[in-house]
Amino acid sequence: MTAEKDKGFKFRKLFIRESEASEPEKQPAVPEQPYTRMQDDYISDSPPPDTTVAQAQALVDDFVQRLQNLINQNNQPGFDFLEFTESLFEEKQNPTPEVYKTVFRIAQKIDKSLTPSKLLESAMFYKGLVQQTADAEIKKGDSKKQGMQAEKDTERTNLDSNLKATRQKIQQLSKQIKDLQDQETTLNNQLQAIDQKYESKFIDVDKKIRAIKDAKDQVIVSIVDIEAGIKSNLS
Repeated sequence: MTAEKDKGFKFRKLFIRESEASEPEKQPAVPEQPYTRMQDDYISDSPPPDTTVAQAQALVDDFVQRLQNLINQNNQPGFDFLEFTESLFEEKQNPTPEVYKTVFRIAQKIDKSLTPSKLLESAMFYKGLVQQTADAEIKKGDSKKQGMQAEKDTERTNLDSNLKATRQKIQQLSKQIKDLQDQETTLNNQLQAIDQKYESKFIDVDKKIRAIKDAKDQVIVSIVDIEAGIKSNLS
């Protein structure tokens, strides 16, 4: 029983225009394309999503309020489903069949052309209004998701490309470092071996220098001997 009462209360809350209860005049006639008259963009204007139950219910309640405003803005002229629903729930929160009949009889006194078929037709109008409005918002949401997915894919592709380029650069630098380390080892080995490399060359040059000196001394001695002979024998 409690669930039924809550259901009736929610239904009454959707269709009873409490803020407009004191206004006797009807809303303007329905335009040719009423389904476009959503006040704002639910998908874009809603707060960021939250995983909590309370936040989820708050989003539902927000859109219910938007639908209520939309229904009120697109109220059809004459006594239709909306006025009938208002009168119905003003009588009782959970109307019985007798309440339905009583409200309908009173409504016929206001609008003698009113029939159950007309009420059902206007009910279809409001259902269509709600359905098309919700479908349009869902389409916006799907479109926004596709846009975000494309943005995400682009960002992921760019990041992946940059990561690969960075890794490639790291590999190149690592190879350069390895090559430089190998070159360092080679140069260090050459530096350590440089004394041994030139030792034999120094020895060879020293031998030639001594030979030159010895040859010079021998030739000069010969020249001096002959020089002395000339002086002593020919002077």
